[in-house]
Amino acid sequence: MKQSAYMTWAKKHAAARYNLANSGVLGCSPRDLPLRPEEIELNGPNTEGYPPLKEAIAAKYGTTADRVVTAQGTSLANFLICATLLERGDEVLIERPTYEPLLSVAGYLGAEVKRFGRTMERGFQVDLDELPRLVSSRTRLIVLTSPHNPSGVVVDPDALTRIGELAAEVGARVLIDEVYRDALFEAAPPSALHLGPQFIATNSLTKTYGLSGLRCGWILCESELAERARRLNDLLGVVGPMPSESIAVAAFRRLGDLESRSRALIEPNLRLVHAFLGEHTDSLDCVVPRRSLIVFPRLRHEETSDPLHDRLRRHETSIVPGRFFESPRHFRLGFGVKTADVVAGLGHLSRALRGSAAC
Repeated sequence: MKQSAYMTWAKKHAAARYNLANSGVLGCSPRDLPLRPEEIELNGPNTEGYPPLKEAIAAKYGTTADRVVTAQGTSLANFLICATLLERGDEVLIERPTYEPLLSVAGYLGAEVKRFGRTMERGFQVDLDELPRLVSSRTRLIVLTSPHNPSGVVVDPDALTRIGELAAEVGARVLIDEVYRDALFEAAPPSALHLGPQFIATNSLTKTYGLSGLRCGWILCESELAERARRLNDLLGVVGPMPSESIAVAAFRRLGDLESRSRALIEPNLRLVHAFLGEHTDSLDCVVPRRSLIVFPRLRHEETSDPLHDRLRRHETSIVPGRFFESPRHFRLGFGVKTADVVAGLGHLSRALRGSAAC
């Protein structure tokens, strides 16, 4: 059966009262995004993407609307660009560990997948000694997440430059999933869109802005490739949902307010998580980004995080087991929820870890 194992688990098992498996910022309410009735459109010109939305996205990135493809969330944006670029048997290089749906998409499309490491020992940076040995004349796409999902680490700019050079040498493209980029606020690096014509960036309003329900995602790439993606989308989504896309335009007008809301949630929680990790070096190893929305600790005393997950569930607390990122001893910890829930959830996690270490 063709499916994403992680997404199936997330839909059925991630939710909890103290949800440290949450991958983004707490969802907005209508109070967080007040709308005027005239801002919501039911129908309108949307055959190639809603023009005001494409223009708003383009303005955010300092580019033009012809380089923007709208999609239903970053997941569909990633699928759409991969399906546009890859034919069965094409070679694609994907980081390890990575966001599992990226692997599932490549497999579904019949690509030959090679992996390159982003290990804890290297601070989850790309191994630039390994990657050149994997790139070949058959390589069509190199896929990364930055900030990295699951560790939250941003790819070193010099590494991105080298990756772009490797791709250009063989006529390949580089896809960077940037869905966590905006959670870095003023520390966010420039979008990969601006690194060269071989680069493609995807993002959405979901993770940083708490607007998952809008399903507003996008692809940023060269205009010729964008047009090819739109034509492929004629087989998939055809046109976007006007109510969601018109509300997304209103969200872009209020992006400063939404960012302030997100910052008010993330920054105190990030301090709590940093303190927690500092207090548990006896049971956890972790690369701790200065800014992030997620971290990816590794257990010192257990071979898999599944028993820890099961212990926490008894206390209404959830984490993401590392097996969904091919790293069984790790778990992903998200903290974009209410601070009181982070405090309670970390308390349960602390007690579970100390109990484990004593066993």
